[in-house]
Amino acid sequence: MGIIVFYEGNNGTQNIVQTVEDTPGQNFRPVKNDEIRSMKLYGVRPGCVITTYDSPDGSTGDDFCIVNVKRIAPEYTVDTFERSYEDEYVVVSFIRNNGLDGKISRIKIN
Repeated sequence: MGIIVFYEGNNGTQNIVQTVEDTPGQNFRPVKNDEIRSMKLYGVRPGCVITTYDSPDGSTGDDFCIVNVKRIAPEYTVDTFERSYEDEYVVVSFIRNNGLDGKISRIKIN
């Protein structure tokens, strides 16, 4: 079982806001609204999709970011939710409206 840790600062810094397992089918509001700016993945399974939303109900009409895990890593940091990129471990797709870091109000894990 992989672990996903959400952080208050960019680059996996500052306080941990919330820690969850990579179990599919999760859809929740973070324990602290509008705090999360980055996350670390610990052994998260390939095929896991983590979507973060500005909208509290998970609407795609506001900012959102989709992180597709391609390959398992002992530890991997997603420094920001405001940049689209791809490397050997993840594909990150950021859909901008007015900014997402520090404004995350809904998280889905599949």
